[in-house]
Amino acid sequence: MNLYSLTSVFNYRMVIILIETIIIYFLYDYYQIRFQLDFTIMSVAIVFPLVFSITSAYQRRQDSINEFSIFRNKIIDLSNIFYSVNDTKKRDYEELFSSLLELQKLFVSYLKNSSEENSYKNIRKKRKEIFLIIDSYKDIYNEREKDSLIRVKNELFQSAEKLRGVKLHATPISLRNYCLIFIYLSPFLFNTQLIVEKSTFGFGLESIISLSISIVVSFILIALYNVQDYIENPFDQKGLDDLKISEMDVSSYESLSK
Repeated sequence: MNLYSLTSVFNYRMVIILIETIIIYFLYDYYQIRFQLDFTIMSVAIVFPLVFSITSAYQRRQDSINEFSIFRNKIIDLSNIFYSVNDTKKRDYEELFSSLLELQKLFVSYLKNSSEENSYKNIRKKRKEIFLIIDSYKDIYNEREKDSLIRVKNELFQSAEKLRGVKLHATPISLRNYCLIFIYLSPFLFNTQLIVEKSTFGFGLESIISLSISIVVSFILIALYNVQDYIENPFDQKGLDDLKISEMDVSSYESLSK
């Protein structure tokens, strides 16, 4: 466990909610604003949607790991099948393998960056180029080899399209915004309950404990939201739990010609 893994949840949202919590607590205490409120509303309005949002973001991450593994394996499978075809020359194999590595480089760059349409057009151009390379040697394939190459090539780009779909379709934005709004409103709800339960006026030990509980509740809610926000995009390499793309992608040393 490193220090960054513990401090990564701290950001401007954390500062805002903690300052807000402290200010509202003292305002409620000073003006003796006290009304009974069932904490169940916190579960319904904040905790349940927040847990659903985290679960959804985590599932996207798991789907991304699975699909990127398939994408990687299909690059190896396609080049291996091509290499095993009779009469395939070393330079032919190297041409295809080099094109597949270039495709991977373009695709990884697309996943990591926020740019969308232009970069993906280049990936689709590369897809056509790879198909034409395979097609240019069709006279040396038998029917089984031809079917295998086309099938694996299609599966390779199917994985790419699925990963693109994961990148484009995030956890519902309206749900995430809803959670954030109610987290910012939450100090107005639970601070009054904590003050109601105080038995003394003024700022003493009881107030310190009550304020501490208020701060901890705010900290937990915004920390959970920040965790969800960090795993929302598993490709940008900014969060602790992002895909380790550099460790998963195909490297040049995996070429059969070396």
